[in-house]
Order: sequence, then C-alpha cells, then structure tokens
Amino acid sequence: MKKVLVLGGGKVGKSVGEMLLALGRGEYRVTLADRDETNLAQAEGNFKRLTSRVPHAVEYTTCTVDATDHAAVRDLLKGHDYVICMLPFDLVAGVAEAANELGVHYFDVTEDVETTERVRAIAESGNAKVALAPQCGLAPGYVAIAAYEIARQFSRIDMLKLRVGALPQYPTNALRYNTSWSTTGVINEYCEPCKVMLDGKQVQVPALEGYETFSFGKGFYEAFYTSGGVGSLIDTLVAENKTTDETKIAYKTIRYPGHRDLMKFLLEDLRLGVEHAEPGPDGIRFDRRLAVNLIDHGISRTQQDVVVIFINCVGLKDGFRQQVNFHRSVRATEMFGRIWPAIEYTTAAGVCAMVELHRLGKLPQTGFIRQEQCPLAEFNNTVFGLAYEAPEKIEQTVLGTG
Repeated sequence: MKKVLVLGGGKVGKSVGEMLLALGRGEYRVTLADRDETNLAQAEGNFKRLTSRVPHAVEYTTCTVDATDHAAVRDLLKGHDYVICMLPFDLVAGVAEAANELGVHYFDVTEDVETTERVRAIAESGNAKVALAPQCGLAPGYVAIAAYEIARQFSRIDMLKLRVGALPQYPTNALRYNTSWSTTGVINEYCEPCKVMLDGKQVQVPALEGYETFSFGKGFYEAFYTSGGVGSLIDTLVAENKTTDETKIAYKTIRYPGHRDLMKFLLEDLRLGVEHAEPGPDGIRFDRRLAVNLIDHGISRTQQDVVVIFINCVGLKDGFRQQVNFHRSVRATEMFGRIWPAIEYTTAAGVCAMVELHRLGKLPQTGFIRQEQCPLAEFNNTVFGLAYEAPEKIEQTVLGTG
C-alpha cells in the first residue's frame, strides 16, 4: 500500500484524496492536510461515507497544517511515497525541493509556469531522486495527453488548437461563470503571459487576447489565451521536428460569450491584475488578491457544471493535408453518495491516473515527467480514465457490478 500525502484540501484537493481511496482498490493510504478545519471536516465526511460503499480497505487520516510553515510541511512529507500538491500556486514554493530531498515522488496540478520551471530545474540540475510530475490535472494535464495523441499522427503540424473550459450548465450572472475551480488559479492564468507558437516561433502573448468565437453541437462559446494550459507540449513537438515556419500552436480557455470582456475590465481597466500593488491612502491594495476576494465574495459555486474539451489539428497526415478533431463534454455526476462537479473529478482523475501509472511502472520512475509522455491509451486503461470516457461507469466498475 502506497502512502500518499494530498497537500491542500480545497475544492479539488479533497476530491483527489477521495478518488484515490474510492478508485484505488485499496492500493493507497491517504493523508489529507489543510489549514482549514471546514475543508478537513467535509473531506473526512466524504472519506467515511466510502467505507460502507466500496469493497476494499479505505485507510486515511486528516491533519491540520499551515502551508506557509515550511518546516511543518517538510515534517509531514516524511514517510510518504507520494505527495500530490493541491495548494494554490503562491504556496507551492519549496514543496518539490523538500519532496525530492526526502525521496517522495512529487505530483501537482498547477497552471503556474514559474512553479513548473522550478520543478523542472530540480531535474535539470541532475539531482532528481524521485519522479517530478507537475501540471497533471485537466489543463494543463489531460488536454496535453489527448492533443499529443492526435499530433503524433501527423508528420507536419500546421495548426494545433487546444481549448478547455469548465462552465456552469445554467449560467445566470453577468460573468456567466461560477467558481468551481480555485479562484486564485483562475485570476493567475488570466494575468500571466501565455506561451504559444506563432508562425513557427515560440513567443509569449498577453492573457485574455487571441479572442475568437466558435460553436459545436448546440453550444456557442468564446475562447482566449490563458497561461499554462499548453504545458510542455510545444517543446516536445519542436524536438520531434513536427513544426515548420508556419506552425501555430496555442491553448485557449473556453467561456460563454461576454466573460472575457468583463474580466479585461476588472483586471486591466481597473488594474486589479497587478500582482503586488502598493496600498492606497485608505490602506486597501488594489491587486490580484482583491480581485480574488471580489470573485469569491460575489460569485457563487455550483455543482452543476460541464467541462468542455476541444482539440483541432491541421497538417500533413498520411501524405495529405488533413484535419483531426477531438471533443469531450463531461458533466457533473453522482458517485459514491454525492454529486461530483465535473471540474473536480476530471482534474482529480488527471493527477490520480498519473500517480497510478507511475506506481505500475508505466511512467519514468525518476526525473521530470511531461504529460505527453503518458499515452492516452494507457491513461484510459486506468479506472481513473473513465472520468473522461464514461463517468457513469466509474462506481459500477469499482463495485464490480458493471
């Protein structure tokens, strides 16, 4: 049995712990750590419910820790086989380094590019003792796995678009959005530069630009650049000589029309996208933290969401210029006695599947792991892969009734 520390028990962190316990067939013992007693109490209730619903052992503990106390985090890491870091990006610093020193395999779901580069630097220094696998969630994460599965079929890529959005099924406010994901992470990816390839050159472009609208099925959407979603995919395709002087590759976030313009007004016109602003005369700091607080204060959460994934690749395939598309729409579903929002279980499934494949020896055992090193077929062969292919079958598969 592998001992897994889930560091951070917020909206998705608690679901990571619960999914490992529910779908892991007794292979994982989970410790969930957070500083918020309410988060821990909710997680513990979910964990307890599993004990009467699954046929295998459910072994867990919860504990209180302040992630800003690096000594406490380091002590907590000791004795674990894996750490899954689910902390907000601004609290992650030092966790991967400590995990590597202590021999604990490191996984996270961050969209923050700077955080990922710090993890990569451990491997590039030649000091990696463990697996170092950042960006293992939905986007970045699964979308890169799926996009690479398509891209590898092409000998030349002219255009590769990755689009992902977590959307309310029933939008009612002016933003047409609900806070089903970390608000800190959303604001960060709306503010930081975005890595794209334009005309064969890797460049950084501002977030919230690259605006477009599109439709499929009965849905009409907008999309725009946000930071981090492409992961290391561009570097991989360049190394494989699949790009040319005309290639365009970009990740964009999907929203309902009108959302982007309101966020530009908030973050750019009102200047709340500044990371560290000086306090005004009344002591208030008009910066990203205030933007996060405003969104958390005014925008409600929802359990009725849908995750939309759309990938479009155009290039040379089998000697002809062809286009291949990939689409998934995943809705909130009921499993193990509660409703799981789609963004929770798809993100949780992304990192849990990577941990599972590492445990089974199907991923590199040490060093920096890129998402595209995981074949989509291997991902889908795990029970966690059902989150994207057939979420309605997850519970019956675990219970052996499917």
